[in-house]
Amino acid sequence: MKLVVFLLSFVQLAFSYNFLVFCPLFGHSHTTYFAKIADTLTDAGHNVTFFTPTIMRRFSKHAYLKSTKNVIHLEPSEKLAILGDKFEAGDTSQFWVSDSTLLKALPVMDTFTRAFEEQTAVLGRNLELLDKLKAMKFDAMIFESFVIPAYALLDYLEIPTILPATSIAYDEILARSIGEPIMTSAVPALSSAFTDQMTFVQRIVNTMSSHLKSLIMPKREFKSLRFPHSTIEISSQGSMSSFVFTNSNPYLDYARPTIEKNVQIGGISVDVDQLKSQKVNEDWGEILNLRTKTMLISFGSIMLSKDMPLENRIALVSTMDKFPEVTFIWKYESNDTDEFAKGVKNIHFSNWIPQTALLADSRLSAFFTHAGLGSTNEVSYLGKPAILCPIFADQMRNAKMLARHNGSVEISKYELGQSEKLEEVFKKILYDQSYTTASENLALQLANQPVKPRELLVRHAEFAARFGRLPSLDPYSRQMSFVSYFLIDVAATLFLISSLILYMVFKIARKPINYLFITPVKSKTN
Repeated sequence: MKLVVFLLSFVQLAFSYNFLVFCPLFGHSHTTYFAKIADTLTDAGHNVTFFTPTIMRRFSKHAYLKSTKNVIHLEPSEKLAILGDKFEAGDTSQFWVSDSTLLKALPVMDTFTRAFEEQTAVLGRNLELLDKLKAMKFDAMIFESFVIPAYALLDYLEIPTILPATSIAYDEILARSIGEPIMTSAVPALSSAFTDQMTFVQRIVNTMSSHLKSLIMPKREFKSLRFPHSTIEISSQGSMSSFVFTNSNPYLDYARPTIEKNVQIGGISVDVDQLKSQKVNEDWGEILNLRTKTMLISFGSIMLSKDMPLENRIALVSTMDKFPEVTFIWKYESNDTDEFAKGVKNIHFSNWIPQTALLADSRLSAFFTHAGLGSTNEVSYLGKPAILCPIFADQMRNAKMLARHNGSVEISKYELGQSEKLEEVFKKILYDQSYTTASENLALQLANQPVKPRELLVRHAEFAARFGRLPSLDPYSRQMSFVSYFLIDVAATLFLISSLILYMVFKIARKPINYLFITPVKSKTN
């Protein structure tokens, strides 16, 4: 028996690979996603190093990893810390009452760009650490595709295999870089508020926003950390990736054309079995037992309920008061609730909630959410009917994406002050059984998809680590001109040939037609 165990451990060592997961600490959902990728590869028997330089310090005390033990931190420079604090203090509350247009996103993009530039400089000032990483001879590196410092690190460490990933469901820039078709006529852009069934005007807006994003985004390039520190275009690096891992799930997202290089692992951060094994503590259990129905309300960690316009909070409370048989658990970050909720008995306010444990509990009836991708995946996999109120960025797309599965209702943030509208959607989601049935059916499909996200990640990561870059997966269409790719030259040639043939036929047939059908006019005589 001992011999069998020894042989099995030897086989595991022989086929294990050495992965580096690079994840600067600047966002909760971003780090949760990449930590799950690291843990999944670790659980599969591979050696994984999680390199997580700090940008935003408020996330540094959070334990994101479970299985992966080799974690490398890097403190920010003073300048980087200031940029991180600036981003954290950014006024996102404005999006409660205004649209998140590309113009308004520019200051955020500028802060990100400067933070990434300084992060690259911090890496350059810690070459001793990078040399230690280089000595570890990694087989492959996984990183967020838009994080520019990752490419400088990849270049310095000379890691042979590139595996970009994205923590969002759809990234047109990444898709374009690997030669994936971009169908703006039927696939909503990242921050689009449209469905896949767009009007003529919506198709114009969707197409323009997709291309404007590429033009507005800062130049995607970096300076090599190696002498002579030349400037390198990121587009030339992205095309050399073996695979890209996207946080999209084909059974949840819009149907669209993809290529083999795009590996969709959406939902990998949702471990349904582990979540269902969670038990809420006694205090939360008592709250769930108060009434026959319970609704959870949370707008995430960036958009805070306390920043919601007062008239919207008053409208929400007055609507909840009309449902005395329902308990409402509201994630609320302040103690000013007496201002707008005094005397209402069926609302439980809390600064923090065990969201996943509550969603996995059978006593929770529905979820009122901002439609962040993390919450969207959780509510989908756990089969809870939901009210979706997107606030900004990709939440607009996520809400439409989930609502089309008929297990949720979308409401505009501009309707939060309308008590009648709120009452209508509350009645639907709490008492119309069709929403519960549809949400449970979607969860059943996701639980039984032919290949699980975990398997897709492990198999493709192992394949890439073994065979390196895969030129056969790089479509030639990526190098074609606009005219050639869309067959404009072929269409123009066929049109000219058809026109010439029709003209010749007309010329040849003109005389017989005139002879047969046009009677000569006799001249009159005096």
